[in-house]
Amino acid sequence: MGPGPFGPGCAASSWWAIGRPPIPTPPRLVRLVGFRLKSYQPDVRSNASLIRRALVDTSRVEHEFSPGVYGSIATFPEALDRLGPTFVALREGGKDIRQAALPADATFVLSDNQELAADEEGCLRDRGALAVGLGPVALHTDHAVTILHNELDRRGA
Repeated sequence: MGPGPFGPGCAASSWWAIGRPPIPTPPRLVRLVGFRLKSYQPDVRSNASLIRRALVDTSRVEHEFSPGVYGSIATFPEALDRLGPTFVALREGGKDIRQAALPADATFVLSDNQELAADEEGCLRDRGALAVGLGPVALHTDHAVTILHNELDRRGA
């Protein structure tokens, strides 16, 4: 895999949605589509600039700000509706991913250093999200993304 979770080695079908605190009002959805990304570089500042432009969007209609970088206004439930219909929630204590039958074309949902809020957990539960864990030790989100990509690569997904 390339540098960082969104690097050039990202699977062609990788979609990333960013929207954790501090949550702007109204909340924004930034979606990164792996096979379309052209300007994403190992340089964190350049990538931050691409994402920043998408965060400024004030429309509920999704716009492409740079190849593969999309932005719009969306609440957590609205984002799930756009990204679904099948979800896998990565969390501590979930079924071991190596033992789990992962649905094809699932959207993987994970939190940052804070757990998802109760209403966000409820949204995932309401949509039948499968809860899986990546191992016995808590991981940073960027490490979890790397391990997830490795597991999907091993499965040929």
